[in-house]
Amino acid sequence: MSVVASLMRMLKDHDYKILLAMERLHLRYEYIPVDVLARQLKKPVDALLDDLDKLYKIGFVARRKLDYLGYALRQYGRDALALKYFVDKGVLDAVGVKLGVGKEADVYDGLSPSGYRVAIKFHRVGRSSFKQTKRLRTYGEASSWYRQSCIAARRECEALETLYPLGVKVPRPIAYNRHAIVMDVIIGDPLYVVTDLPDPWRVLMEIAENIKKAYQEASIVHADLSEFNVIIKPDFDILIIDWPQWASKNHPRSSEYLERDVTNLVRFFNRRFGLNVDAYEMLKDIKNEP
Repeated sequence: MSVVASLMRMLKDHDYKILLAMERLHLRYEYIPVDVLARQLKKPVDALLDDLDKLYKIGFVARRKLDYLGYALRQYGRDALALKYFVDKGVLDAVGVKLGVGKEADVYDGLSPSGYRVAIKFHRVGRSSFKQTKRLRTYGEASSWYRQSCIAARRECEALETLYPLGVKVPRPIAYNRHAIVMDVIIGDPLYVVTDLPDPWRVLMEIAENIKKAYQEASIVHADLSEFNVIIKPDFDILIIDWPQWASKNHPRSSEYLERDVTNLVRFFNRRFGLNVDAYEMLKDIKNEP
């Protein structure tokens, strides 16, 4: 992402207008014909080709010549549009190192204009591998994963905006756009790598209380909770992360999802820390059942 941020310094306002126009035209085209894009931008084709050539060389767009010359947004181009939105909104000023990578998201360090440290999470739903940064997906390959990534970011932001004011221990959301969310920086280790906790029973009970608060006060079930998305902070407090798959309490399978969340965590704590907690009893307490 620092590469994208660096390349963005080469772009002018008219370059972003091209990327935005391409984003809109992708609703109709896999590869956008140059003449169609030129008409949309009210720009001569020759001048547009020069601009597209620059965007192609820095990896923001792809091009293909079949029976016509067409261009498509690549991952870097879409990332740049999200970052530009955050910059324009005054919530982001710089992008730093990668803080973490998951199966369906990348998280980067960032700074706000006031110097406040933030995290930028880019959803990458459905990807097989992003280990090689040169393997940038074009629109034809990316249409499905990109739409799903945008939905995932929106849903996660909705959950955080609901849960954080209630005091549920989740990252504070700051802004969201397209497939990305800016939130408070996450400092700590994922639970699955933690081998020594001073009081593992207390930590498990704290997690359970937050699951209960989300369930009872916000009617939200995480639906994918495990030792991989609980963060243990340096002071041994917790954060529960990764909420794009949340389900409403009214969802027909919410009880199943809640039971799975609780069972996953109890099984991990019993195995890793030698506890003897009954998942069924914990589940009854969360649901306020006698």
